[in-house]
Amino acid sequence: EKMWRPLLGLPSNPTCGLVSLKGFLRFMGGFMLVTTMMVALFKREIKPSSGSNNNNSNNNSGGGIMARLNTKSSDMDDDDDDAELDASQIGLKETYHRLWAVCQLPSVQMLFLILITYRLPTALSDNVKSLKAVEYGLSKATTALLSPTLILPLGILVPLVASKIWHMEPLRQFLRAYEWRVTVVPLLDVFMLRLLKSGYPHNTLLFWIAVIASTAGQAICNSLQFNAQMTFFASRVDPAIGGSYMTLLNTAANLGGTWPASFVMGLLGMLTTGSDGTADASSSFTRDPYTALQTVFSVLGVIWIFVFGPKLRRLATLPDDAWRTHLLDGTETTASSMSAMESGDMDLSRWTSAKNEGKIE
Repeated sequence: EKMWRPLLGLPSNPTCGLVSLKGFLRFMGGFMLVTTMMVALFKREIKPSSGSNNNNSNNNSGGGIMARLNTKSSDMDDDDDDAELDASQIGLKETYHRLWAVCQLPSVQMLFLILITYRLPTALSDNVKSLKAVEYGLSKATTALLSPTLILPLGILVPLVASKIWHMEPLRQFLRAYEWRVTVVPLLDVFMLRLLKSGYPHNTLLFWIAVIASTAGQAICNSLQFNAQMTFFASRVDPAIGGSYMTLLNTAANLGGTWPASFVMGLLGMLTTGSDGTADASSSFTRDPYTALQTVFSVLGVIWIFVFGPKLRRLATLPDDAWRTHLLDGTETTASSMSAMESGDMDLSRWTSAKNEGKIE
């Protein structure tokens, strides 16, 4: 009203926003659909040039192989990540074939089970606490103020401090943060919500201590677990699959964070709704069950630690071989291996590995 309307030369209208939520969503939805269609219709993938491969095939086999070996060696010296394959290099069908092989690994199956279940005991804090806080009188302006002043700085500082404490042991960091997340954080949340519900003045020191402690506790634990999760994923990627491996693990982690939200919202709604079908948030258990549900979920979280904690520690001790599919292993002959290297289908690292294992003489 004081900045944008005068700047754009629009008439003053304090009762109406410059952009409505409905109009914003409609515009952005249409913009994204148009952009996606333009990319799908007009963008073309650029295939890698095969001119150098053709030139090498016209030379003698020894010279071509040595040239490719030198090229591969220099690439590996520049960046070890170049050895990882991308879906565009192996094709869509082969990518899904390799991802299915990943899903058959016992270590990955156990990791999937952990990722899909660990967010259930923390679902109330993750998805309902902020809504309850607003319902009990916490202003939206206060909630919005906490994000840039508290949550964002903690998201930057916590990983730096964690690397000094846990010394690149991501699963130990993950488990410790989870212990705090299902014990300390729920206590801070319940204390803050009870303070808000009692009508305690918002301009007091105790009020701000409760709000900041609850928000900071959750932000610290979230940052610790996310940082540990991504570090562990990156350290276990199979070069035979590359980035698709990371995508698969992140998809499982995202699924583990999505379904508990729907479940806990539905459960809380059933327990909050009265027998006449209307919501009635009174203080009785059947009407406002947040505290009781938080207690149940905290107990569930402690049980999760005792059940899955040893399995998580075992995953941390598994060798890299336990996360590999070994789809590239085979009994290639020298001639076929030389041909594969000439055509670019076999890289230096695979050829060297096969030679060291005696598969190529």
